Amino acid sequence: MEALVWWLQDSPVPLPVVTDGTVGRPNTQVLMGDHALSTGANAGLRVSGSYALTNHSALEANFFYFSSRSTGASIASSGQLGSTNLIVPFIDAVTGRESGTELSLAPVYSGSASEQVTNKLLGAELNATWALPPTEAWKTDLIGGFRYLRLQETYTLTTQSPDLPPFGNETWDTTDRFATTNNFYGVQAGVRARYDQGPFFADGSVKVALGAMAQGVNISGSLVTNSFTDGGAPRTFPGGYFALPTNIGDYSQTAFAVVPEVALNLGYRITPSTAIVFGYSFVYASNVVRPGNQINRTVNTTQSVAYTQDPAARLQGVPQPAFKFNDSGFWAQGINVGLVLRF
Repeated sequence: MEALVWWLQDSPVPLPVVTDGTVGRPNTQVLMGDHALSTGANAGLRVSGSYALTNHSALEANFFYFSSRSTGASIASSGQLGSTNLIVPFIDAVTGRESGTELSLAPVYSGSASEQVTNKLLGAELNATWALPPTEAWKTDLIGGFRYLRLQETYTLTTQSPDLPPFGNETWDTTDRFATTNNFYGVQAGVRARYDQGPFFADGSVKVALGAMAQGVNISGSLVTNSFTDGGAPRTFPGGYFALPTNIGDYSQTAFAVVPEVALNLGYRITPSTAIVFGYSFVYASNVVRPGNQINRTVNTTQSVAYTQDPAARLQGVPQPAFKFNDSGFWAQGINVGLVLRF
């Protein structure tokens, strides 16, 4: 059993989410978005076991798991005279030009926005090993088997634009949520070399898995407001600012993927049957979908109550934002410390 501390590649948000003006104009600043969000060090656990079939062959299995971890950022404007007006920038699907809608508008309403990324990673392996003839203190094993890997991530953008006195007590809250799931199923092959010298030992392995990456994307968005009930009970409308009726839904596809791994370990035998191990691992996965990459900022505002402030808003014209799979690579790396028991 091993304790793990791994770092997952930062989650990209490659578009401006909140600005203080129209994108492309002089002095406009991106206040949120156009960056990547890091969840830092993720703590996890790995359990491994092996069973010798013969003097030269064995079966090995392992399972590792990292619990969900989140990070985020927020920004706010008071809406008072002289405060910065917060803007959600987008490309107008009708004109093809940069545009924007206000989250805050002095002195009518204040505004705030928060973004959050949540991720979770787990995996498992089942391998057969075959020992090559040893050379002095060196031992080499050939490895072949099956690998499973699962990466889940969610990017959520929430905004609030409440009225300021004396303009009323209306609320205007939006949520845009982009969630991705990647399940890899593949066959793998590799090699492991081990060096023993007294109570110390070291090993290094290289494995490459080839297989199918089952990609899934869920997009949801909503506006909650009491603007159309005279400040009474709020109503919920479909669509926020980037998750709108034209791209809200569930999407899935399967792509070919490659998952290589490099691992190094250094161990010390406390007793003939007990050892402590320290190590490092690096894993890469091709063709994964990540939530920030699924955001399309080309918007037809006619379909959205959040943009038109019309409770009867219906799509007119080109259906944008449309959904399209955008995949990329992903890596995770980290250190491990564990206890090895032999029976």
